[in-house]
Amino acid sequence: MRAEDIKTPSNILLGIIWFLSLISIFVDLPILTMLNGLILIAYISLVVWFIRRSLKILCLILGVITVAIATATDGWHWAWSGIEKATLFSAFFGTLSLLRSTAEARPEIQRASLSVERLSGAERDSGLLVGTFFLGSTLIVGVMAIFAPIVGEKASLESRKNAAEACQRGMCLACLWSPFWVAMAISSEHLPNVPLWQIILSGLSLATLGLITAQILYTPRVGLRALLRAIISFYPVLPPVTLTALVVLALNGFTTLSTLQCLVLGVPALCVTGLAFMGLEKLLRSLKEAGAGLGTIQGEIVLLTTSFALGRLLQFLLETEENGNWMSNLSLAPYAIICFGVAFMTLLAFIGIHQIVTLTIVLVAFTNPSFGIDQLVLMQTGLLGWAFASMIGLSAVSVAAASTMFRVPLEQLAYGSNVKFVFIFGFIGVATILLMNEMLT
Repeated sequence: MRAEDIKTPSNILLGIIWFLSLISIFVDLPILTMLNGLILIAYISLVVWFIRRSLKILCLILGVITVAIATATDGWHWAWSGIEKATLFSAFFGTLSLLRSTAEARPEIQRASLSVERLSGAERDSGLLVGTFFLGSTLIVGVMAIFAPIVGEKASLESRKNAAEACQRGMCLACLWSPFWVAMAISSEHLPNVPLWQIILSGLSLATLGLITAQILYTPRVGLRALLRAIISFYPVLPPVTLTALVVLALNGFTTLSTLQCLVLGVPALCVTGLAFMGLEKLLRSLKEAGAGLGTIQGEIVLLTTSFALGRLLQFLLETEENGNWMSNLSLAPYAIICFGVAFMTLLAFIGIHQIVTLTIVLVAFTNPSFGIDQLVLMQTGLLGWAFASMIGLSAVSVAAASTMFRVPLEQLAYGSNVKFVFIFGFIGVATILLMNEMLT
């Protein structure tokens, strides 16, 4: 069997999961949730043979650990509840594919990319940094396909590497605030009491510090006027990105829906409406492209499902009286938790452990109020770790996408100049988050 042979049936299964997840938002039926979980298992059984080898090995290890713990503790119910929770995330991945195809079809994206094309030299690197920050908030790794042609295949390896690294920095900083990143969705599910507007504002503030740090480190000769020119070139994309974020915020603020439910419900409606105004042909073409893009997220769905099954088991173990007392007796200071969380996610990504796994562990392990760390601060800690892991992680999709689009060896990107940025901004970011915790607690 080839990957092409399972394309249609796997897309149909993912479509059913999305549809049942949508119904579950309004109708809470255990039988429906169980059915959706079974369909997700069927989907994973179909696609797991065709995902990237590194993810296949990681998922196998996670699966063996999950089965071992569930058998030893009789925690099968908790593992299954993790799989059921993962169904909404699978629907979210489908939503991201639709969002990406919609954004690429919109004329605002094309106008912005033409504006960047007119910039020259260091201004272009600043433009790539700022542009991927704005567009990366919604397009995520899809932003690489927009900016790679601007640099061109005929450019030297050094030029393409510098451009790819600039795109990596800008795009990955967007995950600190954007509700459309998987990192935010996972964090919101584990810490549902954190208001979305708070994490967006705090994340934007931290991301702005990151942009300033990157500007000073890599393009110090670009003056304020040139930087403003680069920022203004992305003005066309601000209205649609802002509108989408405001709709999600409104749903989150005026309904009882979780952030993830707001995204699964609100974003497709906005996408279809925006495409419909562009004509039936454009709508059908974008829907077809969204369906074609579902094949690229198979590995992430399998990994997220196994991570959630293990994560729920770990949460169950940590909530038992014996383990809970053991964790509380650690008496870890907030600064130690923040430093550990960011370093743990970054260093393990550096050797190929995906950040979905490490983020789940960090959020599950340190939610106990006895640690004296505010939930907003814990969420921001996980998001900063995710940003760094996405920037230099060997198994990160963003590194793989940048490597492919800019034709730069993957190892050169993972172990390149962004390591310096991660090290320096790591200190700045941790200090900022620690200050935030002092103010909130």
